[in-house]
Amino acid sequence: MSAWRTILVTKPCRLSTKNQQFIYEPKDEASITVPLEDITVIVLENNQSSMTTALLSKCAEKNIALFTCDNYHIPNGCFTPFHQHSRFSQISHIQRDMKLPLKKQIWQKIITQKIKNQAQLLQYFQKDNFQVKVLVNKVKSGDSENLEAMAARRYWGILFDDFTRDQKKGDPRNIALNYGYAIVRGAIARSLVSYGLLPTFGVFHNSDLNAYNLADDMIEPLRPMVDMVVKKLEIEDELDVHLGTGIKSALLNVLVMQMHFNDEDVTVLNICDTMAHSFVKSIKLNDVTHLKLPSIL
Repeated sequence: MSAWRTILVTKPCRLSTKNQQFIYEPKDEASITVPLEDITVIVLENNQSSMTTALLSKCAEKNIALFTCDNYHIPNGCFTPFHQHSRFSQISHIQRDMKLPLKKQIWQKIITQKIKNQAQLLQYFQKDNFQVKVLVNKVKSGDSENLEAMAARRYWGILFDDFTRDQKKGDPRNIALNYGYAIVRGAIARSLVSYGLLPTFGVFHNSDLNAYNLADDMIEPLRPMVDMVVKKLEIEDELDVHLGTGIKSALLNVLVMQMHFNDEDVTVLNICDTMAHSFVKSIKLNDVTHLKLPSIL
C-alpha cells in the first residue's frame, strides 16, 4: 500500500523519529506516533515547532514532502528528496535537452485537458459549460492563441459570483484556492523528483526565479479538483479569510480524492506519480502520446 496520510502541525511541538515512526510531541499534551511509511505530506503551520535532523533525513529517505508556511499559514516552501532515482542524471539530461516542438505538444495536451476538466466541473455544479467546453478542441500547439486565459476568464465568471482570481486579496475563495494549489503543487514536485526529473525545468513555465516550473506545468489539469473543494465550502458557507482547521483539512483531502485516469478511478496522489512516470516516458521516446493526464469523474 502506498503512503496516504497528510500531517498538519498547528501547535507548538517537537517533531522527531524513532524506530521508523514519526513522533509528534505537543506542549502539555500526549505524544502521537505515526508510521513514516504511511505519510506522504507534512505541513508545518506553526512557527514554534522544532524538528530533528534525523526526521528531516527520514523525510528525504521516505519521499515525504515537507511544507513550511508563512505568517498567513499559506505554504511557502517545500522540502523534497534529492537524487532518489537510480537514473537521475540520465533523465535530467534528457529533460534539459527536450526539443521545442515536443514542449509545445505537451503544453497543448496539458491545456486541452485542463479546459476539459474545467468544463466538466461546471457541469458537475449544474452550470452552463458551453462557453468553456467549446474551446477544448481549439487549443493549438504551445497554446499559441492563449486559450487557457480565455477559458479561465469564462470559467471563473461562471463558477463563482463576483469573483476575480487573485485580484481581491481578502477574498476567502482566493485564499483557499492558493492554499489548495500549494499543497497539490508540492505533491507533484515530490513525484517529479522521485522519477529523476528536475522541477526547475518546465515545458511552458520557465522563470529563473521559480524552482518548480515543471510542477507548475503539470498541476494545470489538477487545479479543478481544488476548485471543486472551494466551491463546495462556499456553498456550505464554511469559508473565511482565516482558513480554520476544517477548511485546511478539506483542502489537504484533495490529495486522496479520486479522478478518472487510464480507465480507472485513482487518487490525486497516485495520479501525481503516474503523470510523472508518463512524462518521463514521453521525453525519452520524444512522443507526447505517452503523457497521461486525468479527468474529473
